Amino acid sequence: MGTRHKIKRKLRKHTDSLGIKGLNQLNLPGSLLIIPDGNGRWAKQMGIATEKGHEAGGDAMTRLLEAFIGLNTKIVGVWGFSEDNWKRDKFEVDNIMRVVKETTEINLNKMQKYGIKFLVLGSKAKIKKTYPEVFKTLEKAQKLTSKNNNKTFAVFLDYGERFQLEEFAKEREKDKTSTTYELLAKINKGLPLFDMILRTSGEQRVSGFGPLGELAEFVSVKKNLPDLEMPDIALALKEYSGRQRRFGGR
Repeated sequence: MGTRHKIKRKLRKHTDSLGIKGLNQLNLPGSLLIIPDGNGRWAKQMGIATEKGHEAGGDAMTRLLEAFIGLNTKIVGVWGFSEDNWKRDKFEVDNIMRVVKETTEINLNKMQKYGIKFLVLGSKAKIKKTYPEVFKTLEKAQKLTSKNNNKTFAVFLDYGERFQLEEFAKEREKDKTSTTYELLAKINKGLPLFDMILRTSGEQRVSGFGPLGELAEFVSVKKNLPDLEMPDIALALKEYSGRQRRFGGR
């Protein structure tokens, strides 16, 4: 059984590699935001505990990172935890933070190997106070990858529109001359506006992510996050590549 699993994994990697080569011929987004959704629904469908759904979602994020390595997309962001997610039961939040920590640890060597800079954006205070070990892991990963410049993998935690508006107001008070987008980039560690947003589980909304996603092309994938595979990502990217972005022009 173990040998069969290894063979299937190798075949899938080979197929994914062929798919990535084809995708790189398309007009891919320079920056892609993932809004991961459906861990709880997936767990419910499987008849297992919600925390197992979050663990499976972490595995999906690892697969996403592996696909990102070969794509001609320079920036991928994942909205891992919103400002409003603190409303959830503490046991679930504990498990989400555990998965964030473990997924970061699992992928750190990979990010180093392929020159990927790891960024964490959002309010630090509550995570630092409530989940100090998670905070240390994230800070360590950012420090170790800070000089990498091939690609950027950004995770948004305790992040949303309120955070951005508050930070923007503080920066504008200090800086009266920079443009709106210059200040947005400053409070978001140099990240540009996203070109594309991909949301799983069939949802059709951005849920208050904020200004970085305001001009992005939105693509919804019906699968829950734990079921997300390379072919699903490929279809979403193909849909994006066929769209015309006029930004108000003709």
